[in-house]
Order: sequence, then structure tokens, then C-alpha cells
Amino acid sequence: MGELVHRDLLEESVEELYEHAPAGYFSTLADGKIVKANATLLAWLGYERDDLVGRRRLHDLLPPGARIYYETHYAPLLQMQGSVSEIALELLRADGSRLPVLLNSTLVRDESGQPRVIRTTVVDASDRRRYERELLRARAEAESRARAALALDHVVEGVVLIGENGTIDVLNPAAEAILRVNAAVVIGKPATEAIAGWEAVAGIRVGRAGELPAPDLVPLLRGDSEAWLSVAAVAAGDGTVYTLRDVTAERDLDRVRSDIIAIVSHELRTPLTGVYGAAQTLLARFESFDDATRRSFLELIVGQSERLGKIVEQMLLASTLDADAVQTELGDFDAATVFDTVLQNVEASERGRIIVTVEPAVTVRADLDGLRQVIANLVDNALKYSAGPVRLATEAREVAVRFTVADEGPGIASTDRERVFERFVRLDPDQSGGVGGTGLGLYIARELVQRMGGRIGLLPRERGATFYVDVPRSY
Repeated sequence: MGELVHRDLLEESVEELYEHAPAGYFSTLADGKIVKANATLLAWLGYERDDLVGRRRLHDLLPPGARIYYETHYAPLLQMQGSVSEIALELLRADGSRLPVLLNSTLVRDESGQPRVIRTTVVDASDRRRYERELLRARAEAESRARAALALDHVVEGVVLIGENGTIDVLNPAAEAILRVNAAVVIGKPATEAIAGWEAVAGIRVGRAGELPAPDLVPLLRGDSEAWLSVAAVAAGDGTVYTLRDVTAERDLDRVRSDIIAIVSHELRTPLTGVYGAAQTLLARFESFDDATRRSFLELIVGQSERLGKIVEQMLLASTLDADAVQTELGDFDAATVFDTVLQNVEASERGRIIVTVEPAVTVRADLDGLRQVIANLVDNALKYSAGPVRLATEAREVAVRFTVADEGPGIASTDRERVFERFVRLDPDQSGGVGGTGLGLYIARELVQRMGGRIGLLPRERGATFYVDVPRSY
């Protein structure tokens, strides 16, 4: 009895299954006229059965673009292979709107092989289209994020994204270099704990989204040194984006510029004042002065003019060295000739303080004028910074000859032994010891020695300073 009920139910539901299937069904003749359609398709398209079946062709349900595709691809392919599957088209609803569908068609032929009817199933592709559009949008967003991330990795400015809870969400490579942290280590950690001194950065004004706030200058500790950062902050959703630029070098350069202006103006002002004052006095009272007084004023003018000339000459030479426009002419000569020329240019009143020890018959390969200028500069410094003897010596080594200039002055601290060879560095900038200078002499000496293939430096001493210059030995 139970089997009979099931059989009857199955037989009675065949038409029901066709009419209310989860897919649309319709049949067309060879000319495209619709001769059968199920209730599902009618409901999707909004047609009454009498308005569609027997009165319209499939072409009437296709938009212009789909109609062309049907005639040039769909129909020929169906004729050739007898069936087509998963063809994406749009059908026009009764209200003129469009329904995205997937069509699957089978061509049924009669006994003579002529097309008799085409049976087509219709799958509503609306959800699929929405999914595809969402997938394309998500893919475009992912590609956009990937491009943004790639661009962020190559931005020269540091970029840091801090979440609303204060943790580090994004840190680009430039920010890693500026802050000297590792993104893999600090991402997800509170910025104030992961980055030393971040409180100063977090304290700047945060601009609104879309605003371009002026950057603030913020000091930041990096290990044992202090850095200066140009920082701007903008609100970004539930976080804050900080852009960082390291301006430490620019600040140092500004400070150097200020030092240069102060040093040069002071060094030029002193001899200029002397020249102007002596010339003005001599001009105003020339007739009242005797010859000895006039001569003393003229000697003062000449001396201060020479000092001015040396300052200008040093600045021009330093500029030429910076531009790498100085040519050295290497030659072989006796080391003793260097000291001979230097001593001739020392004032007679100072020569008695100089003690020379020279190894005989020692030949060097260097630029004679350049080496004389270097040694003369070292001797001049030694005489200025000490009141005692100044010792000059040469020492022949295996591949080099060492020139030394030693004094009994205050000496140079170990922390300053490399710094003294930098431009415009003076260990007594306030001239409390009464010794002036542009701070270019040792810089010029180092640059000249290096161009000869030699080296210059300081030997450690408890008292006084001993400079050495090593140049190649010639055999």
C-alpha cells in the first residue's frame, strides 16, 4: 500500500516539478518562437503565459547586445554541436528591466535530422553576478592595497599608523630607519613603549582627515644621540597617521652655517678693524707723525692685510678641496727640504723655540708645496698654542716617512682627536686662550695629505700635542 502511494505521488508531481522547478524552462521552435514555458520562468520575467507562449520569440526577450551574441555565437554553436551550456546572457522582463541568466540549451531533431524543438533551462544568475561584482571589487581593493603597500615601502618619508588604542599598526621601512626599530618586533605594541621618546611625537597637533597640517619639529632620542624629526599627524578613521622626516643633518648644516658666519665675520672683522683704524689715524695725523711712527702704522696695515689674505686664501682652498678641484703634483725630494722652507717663513723671534731632528738622506714621494703647507700649518698651531719648545722630527719607516710636530701646550682631549680635522672646528670657539682662527687649517691639512696617499693624525700624550704626517717613502 505504501509503495502505491509513493508511486501515485511521483506520477502526479511530474507536471508540478516542471512548472515550479527551481530553474526556468522553455521550449522554442527553430525560428525561436516560444511554445512552452514553466511557471518559474513566467514569474521571473513577469509575463502571463498567454502573453509569452505562442506570441513571442526568444529574440524578443534579448537586449540588443545579447541578440547579436545569440545570432553570431549561440545559435551557430547550438546547430554544430547540438547543445550549449552555461551561456551568460540577460533576458528582458515585462517591465523592461533585465534579468542576468545562464542558459543551457539542447537541440532536438526529427527523424530526418531537421531541427524540431530547442529545450532550454534558465538559471537566475543575479546572485552570481552580485558575487562576481563583489569579488571583482574585493580583488580591486586588494590590488589597490598591495600597490599602496608597495608604494609605502618605497616612500622616503617615514609613515607610522597608530591605532586608537595607541598601538603601532603600520610602520614603513623609512620609519624603521628613522626610528631605528624593527617593524616585525614593534607592530602591535604600544608606541610609547616600543619607541623611545614617542611621547614628544604623540604630543603634536593632529589634523583632521583631508587636512595638510604644518609639520612640527620634534627632538627624539635614538640610542646615545639626539635626532630632530619633522613630524605631521592626520586623523585617519580610528587611528592617526604620522609622517616623519629626519632633519638632523639639516639642523646640523644650519648650525654649521651659523658657525661659519660667526667665525668668518669675527676673523675678518679683527684685521679689517686694524687696517681701517691704522689707515684712518695715519691719514688724519700724517704730518704730525715722525717717520718711525708712520712706519709702525704701515707695518700694522701690512701685517693685518696679510692676515686677511691668509683667511681668504684658506677659505678659497677649502672650497676648492670640497669641489675636488685641487691637483697634486707628486715628486721625489729630500725630507729635510720641507723643514728648511717652513723655518724660513717663521718669524725670527719664534725660531729659537723650534728644535729640529732630521734623519739624513731620507727621500719622500709627495707634493712638495702641499707638504710644506701642511707642516707650516702644524708649526704655526704649535707656536700659537704653546709657550715652550716645538719639536720637529722625521722618522724613516719601511714604506713611509713620518713627520712629527710636538708642542708643550694644553693638548687635545682624546674625544676631539678626530673632530679637530673637520671644517670650522675650533676647540676654543670663544677664544678664551687668546688664539683665533677659522678652524680650516687642520681640515685643509688632512685633505692635502690624503691626496698625496698619506695620512695625518695625533699621537696620544699626557701633556701637549704631537701631530704626525705619514707620506710614502721613495727609494
